[in-house]
Amino acid sequence: MSQPRARLETREILLIVFFAAFLVAAKAAMRWHIHVPGHAMIGTAFGLVLVRHCVDRRSAATLAGLIAGVIIAILGMGKGGPLLLLKFALPGAVVDLGTALGPRRGAPISIGTGVFLGALAGTSGVIPLVLIEWLADADPAVIALHALGSGIGKMLFGAAGGAAAAWVARELAHHGLLPTAPSEPT
Repeated sequence: MSQPRARLETREILLIVFFAAFLVAAKAAMRWHIHVPGHAMIGTAFGLVLVRHCVDRRSAATLAGLIAGVIIAILGMGKGGPLLLLKFALPGAVVDLGTALGPRRGAPISIGTGVFLGALAGTSGVIPLVLIEWLADADPAVIALHALGSGIGKMLFGAAGGAAAAWVARELAHHGLLPTAPSEPT
């Protein structure tokens, strides 16, 4: 059994920061009001699922989401103020948790797994929405309807983003650009 690595490598830090910048750019690009609930989750799920498979660390997606949330809050690019951290870190934590429960380290991700992780990330994106509306003392029926409508959209767009990230991760692994699992002793 191998010991967990204590320190992040420079390559891992650069990838996490790159994907955090990608999440900020995706948030900026998805600020259009196209009246489709949850459409911004496609970029978020894509970035979070892909960072988790490019950086083999348990908290890579959470860290990328947290960094992106801080940058977005500083730039004033979203609603919710400090809860923006939760809007990005929570889906990242869900992706990290879902990946930890999945196949062994270094195994290629399936498209189905990407869809599942993206859908979970999208669904978890409803929690900050409900919290914000609950803190604003909105009617519980309105909160439930808004969460349902937004949750379905976030789940579907998250699933699409997760599927795309899984496909990209498989292609990167196929071309030897992702780290693989160390060989098991026989």
